[in-house]
Amino acid sequence: MITLQRSVTFPPIRLRRIDEYIHYVAKNAPTLEELRERGLEIGRGRGDITRLLERIQVVEVNNNRVSLTSAGRQLVSLREALSLSVYHALFFQRLFHYKLLVGTLAELREGDFENLHGAVNERLSRISPTAWLNKVAFKTLLQIAEDVGAIEKRNGIYYYRGDPVEKAVSEYYEKHGVKIGSNYYVAVDKVLVEECAKEEKPHNLYKVDTGCTVTKIYNLFVI
Repeated sequence: MITLQRSVTFPPIRLRRIDEYIHYVAKNAPTLEELRERGLEIGRGRGDITRLLERIQVVEVNNNRVSLTSAGRQLVSLREALSLSVYHALFFQRLFHYKLLVGTLAELREGDFENLHGAVNERLSRISPTAWLNKVAFKTLLQIAEDVGAIEKRNGIYYYRGDPVEKAVSEYYEKHGVKIGSNYYVAVDKVLVEECAKEEKPHNLYKVDTGCTVTKIYNLFVI
């Protein structure tokens, strides 16, 4: 069941800062104070980024130290291969309002800030009549969607660009493999998801199913 508060808020955080935070945590398992000293945390108390990433189960805090969860470690591993686009799969599965925004723009194809904000809140009201997404939170989600490549902004209008994970997977296999017909073939160490690859003997190459790979990546982040 989805629980929605009346006025939905998100701190004004850019994806670059979230990415730097996660990279540092992966390498160092720092304390909360260390994250602040490094300029990787903002906000009061526990910190806005820590609270957000705890909420979507990417990090956990024990004895004042921050470490990655299993999902966080999978995110970091895929981040090396797929760049920032992997965050789209994470947020799409774990931030309901991000998913609602992307789905709305995918349906409308384009729109300015005010029209999109109204359209998202109209859809939100069908789920919870007393809930709405304020403009600060909406702008934050729009910026994240831009940063992962799901949308783009031109002359004040936002456009849906398609699934950035699907695009990143195809680009990865184009770079690291060969394409024969509609299939990609790669060395075993370049396979992203083992379940989506089949060995083709005697060449010791693996035929990969890009559609399966994309689906599996999304499924990694289902809660």
